[in-house]
Amino acid sequence: MNSSPHYHPEARADVCLLLEGTFPYVRGGVSTWVKQMIEGMPHLSFSIIYLGAEAASQGEPAYELPDNVVHLETHWLLESAIPEPVDSGVISRVRGWARKSGDKLRSRQRFIDNNVLHSQLRAAASAPRGHTLRSNVAARFTELLVGPDAITEEELQQDKDAWETIREKYNDAPPGLDFNHFFWSVRSMHGPLFTLAKIVSDAPEAALYHSVSTGYAGFLGAMLKNATGKPFIISEHGIYTKERELDLAQVEWIPQELDPFKVGLNDNMSYLRSVWIRFFASLGRMSYGAADQVFTLYDGNRQRQLLDGADDVRLSIIPNGVNVQRFRTVRRSEQAEVPPVLALIGRVVPIKDIKNFIRAMRIIRSRMPEAEGWLFGPEDEDEDYTRECKMLVESLGLSHVVKFQGFGKPDEIFPQVGLSILTSVSEGQPLVVLEGFAAGIPAVTTDVGSCSELIYGVDEEDRKLGVAGAVVPIADPAAFADAAIALLSDREAWLQASRSAIARVECYYDEVDMISRYQTVYENQINGSQGDPVVSKPPKAA
Repeated sequence: MNSSPHYHPEARADVCLLLEGTFPYVRGGVSTWVKQMIEGMPHLSFSIIYLGAEAASQGEPAYELPDNVVHLETHWLLESAIPEPVDSGVISRVRGWARKSGDKLRSRQRFIDNNVLHSQLRAAASAPRGHTLRSNVAARFTELLVGPDAITEEELQQDKDAWETIREKYNDAPPGLDFNHFFWSVRSMHGPLFTLAKIVSDAPEAALYHSVSTGYAGFLGAMLKNATGKPFIISEHGIYTKERELDLAQVEWIPQELDPFKVGLNDNMSYLRSVWIRFFASLGRMSYGAADQVFTLYDGNRQRQLLDGADDVRLSIIPNGVNVQRFRTVRRSEQAEVPPVLALIGRVVPIKDIKNFIRAMRIIRSRMPEAEGWLFGPEDEDEDYTRECKMLVESLGLSHVVKFQGFGKPDEIFPQVGLSILTSVSEGQPLVVLEGFAAGIPAVTTDVGSCSELIYGVDEEDRKLGVAGAVVPIADPAAFADAAIALLSDREAWLQASRSAIARVECYYDEVDMISRYQTVYENQINGSQGDPVVSKPPKAA
């Protein structure tokens, strides 16, 4: 599990990053941001705890680790820490309960405590906006998972009190829901918590823990804070609970009744999805409650975080930033021709709605025959979806128009294209749009995340810089095509959008400012929690 040459659990870091499904194994905007942060503070040492799904589905790292990463460990959330019992029948279960009869009272009390904590989570979920979950809830869950009398994964599977607790919860389900489906759903969502407990027991030492999401990584941060007493902060790009809601709307492993006369979600399928959504929302609330500070990218995210239980006093906005100087060197002159090429840089996954881009390209091509659509990004994250996208390209007769280019470096892509494209159904503050701006490339985006702010501006002063492209509704290829053609066919409109893009990114989204603000956060948190400073200062310029 941890055979990496960078596995040095004895190493002490200034900052331990808690990363779920991102850097260094998965390419994307969040991974790029993590890399920026580490490389932007070479005077600090970092360790990384990476949480993935399964080892078999994880390839080699997509990024080289910067020199100031002193430790990397990987853990797989879907791999149980204990083997399946050979005989899981009723007789075996009863024998197991009999063997443990001496621990009956202790076991029962732990599950009573567990039920009380779950009740507090449910109460927090229905509380008015602005209600923040008390941090001691996460602390008590930490004790139940890593304390001397911790609930174990084996007990979740075989203990009588665990069994009765699950049966009680099952009684709240709609009539007809198969108990096996409910039981395995509960076990599947809670199983990774025991992996987190093991991580906490052997966690690398750090002066500060920093999670780049809520979810399992955020709850791991809450547990580490409670176990070590060290400060803990969260940075959210996309809203984890919202993204899981989108994922759960599409998954096929949640069972449904095979009734040909029912259309849409039936009660049982909706209920199991709601159980999962409430679980992730609870992880978020506990993460927010434990964090010393929470950061987000823009006010829209901030409003959602407040609704999900974040504390207004501890919640701040630090926008993304890009290396403006790097992209300044690849800007084309205003006299140069604008290539009729639309580039979508991103993973080929449903949340990016690549099919919307493909359909829009068919419309664009019919009105602008020289136009092309280029797709840059990994294709192996959802191979079925990638296959569907390529079949759509072929069925629309666009094989010579829409091209899957694989991985490409943005500073090599932008000089060859006319527009940066984003068709996602959910985003935070997309770095790829900002990188395009820094290269002088306007963007056409869907109305998600902070895209509207990036294109039109946040406030009056920002809006004076002009419009840097266009924003269109989600899943509307005709509107997308109209906006793209309007820019590519009007040179003056394109030039004005390019100037606005450059002005906005240089004024508000330079990575120098972002890294400086996070460096201040790191130093204040670390030095505020300990008597003597433990963070070395940046080297002085010669």
